[in-house]
Amino acid sequence: MRVPIPAKATAALLSLIWLPGPARSGETQARVAAEPVLARIEQAGQTRIVMRGRLGKKRARQMELLARAVQKDVARRFLTARDKSGLPPVDMCLFASTRAYRSFVDEAFWKGYDVSDWGFYVPGRRLVVANVGASRGNLRHELTHALLGDDFPDIPDWLNEGLGSLYGSAVQTRKGFRFLVNYRLRHLRKALADRQLPSLEDLARSGRRDVYGPRSLAYYALSRYVLLYLDGRGKLDAFVRELRAGPLTAGRQLAVLKKYVDYEAFIAWTRKLRFEPRRKP
Repeated sequence: MRVPIPAKATAALLSLIWLPGPARSGETQARVAAEPVLARIEQAGQTRIVMRGRLGKKRARQMELLARAVQKDVARRFLTARDKSGLPPVDMCLFASTRAYRSFVDEAFWKGYDVSDWGFYVPGRRLVVANVGASRGNLRHELTHALLGDDFPDIPDWLNEGLGSLYGSAVQTRKGFRFLVNYRLRHLRKALADRQLPSLEDLARSGRRDVYGPRSLAYYALSRYVLLYLDGRGKLDAFVRELRAGPLTAGRQLAVLKKYVDYEAFIAWTRKLRFEPRRKP
């Protein structure tokens, strides 16, 4: 199990939170169990999901279909055939407003718990919490972490957050999800202008204190856009497969990154990108 980040200095920036303590215990589990079950998603060989919350019937159905689509797409592109159905199910608690989301967090953990208003995943408790009232992307992002973690438990933090962020800003098509340019382009360009953007070497060597530390915005942005760059060239799936096929040492991660990414060409590509915020339907 990975070591939780001490202190809360950057917790508000994070969408993936790792908490200490035994799984499925105490007040947290009792509060989760109090949320009505909206759907159970059980696909052969895949992570089982119990969707909970107090959503209306129509929205609940939409979220179930969205979760099923995310599971199918992540499995098709990034997971192995390893059977995950024997694992305890993941509870996915969804909330239609920030107020309801915050009330749950206060009661399930503790009042004033310093966490993002969007969502988080707690691997030790197998718990996804997502504010779908703010954005459906929060469900896509956090569920991606749960699915990846069950199949690829040693996934590097930068890759985990990069893939989660891709699904967070995506549109569903008949062929799967299409990843979009999003607001993190601003973070990337600011870091680049300030000469604070990590290099591929930094990314390969990065750990939790880097990805979730004072330069988290730069690490999140670089991770996401390196992966988006590869996706646009049809190389993302192959990159992930090759990366996870061997030891995840810093040296090997760097070698695989350099094999797939020309850093100068990547930076030139980012300068041509445009981000236009999408209006909520």
